[in-house]
Amino acid sequence: MTKSNYPEFESMETLPYEPVNHPDRVGPGATMTKQEFCRTFGVARYDLDRAVERGGPVLRRGTKFEPWQIPAGDMLRWMIEDAAKTTADPDLSPLRRNQIRLTLSQVEKLELKNAETRRELVTIDEAVTVYREEANIIRKHLRSLPDAVAKALGALADSDPVGRKESAVVAMVIQDVINDTLGAISGEDPHVQAA
Repeated sequence: MTKSNYPEFESMETLPYEPVNHPDRVGPGATMTKQEFCRTFGVARYDLDRAVERGGPVLRRGTKFEPWQIPAGDMLRWMIEDAAKTTADPDLSPLRRNQIRLTLSQVEKLELKNAETRRELVTIDEAVTVYREEANIIRKHLRSLPDAVAKALGALADSDPVGRKESAVVAMVIQDVINDTLGAISGEDPHVQAA
């Protein structure tokens, strides 16, 4: 056999993995470095390293001076098959089974959360209507607040003329009127009552 620029294609016996049997296949296919593989297929470097650790096909392991050589088609096929495995596959390790179960439970929780969120969505018209109703209730009570404060301070002046002159007593009366107004707003607002 003549020496070529691509020695990895010269003999299939030197491959550290068993290539996929296919009648049209004559060699390992396109080889790529790790960087080329990740860039070409949009795979994260971490995911590729994990695939290699778990037994993904590699033509030649890289060194400090030699790049990795990965059979692109076989690696993609292996990664897809590995990701598609279920917990029923007999060749899975217990760790991988648990990882698959964890991923499935996370997906299920996410789907439930999405379904719950979809039920909570309202249209813009519904939100505007609710906002207008609440704004009318708040506006009505806040407009009556100055009259209520004046009435409470007038009653304080009639019942306790000396206390009317103390700022702490006046502040306490105003605070009571404000608290009563806020209580009336929340008592009248049907959305606050429902919550």
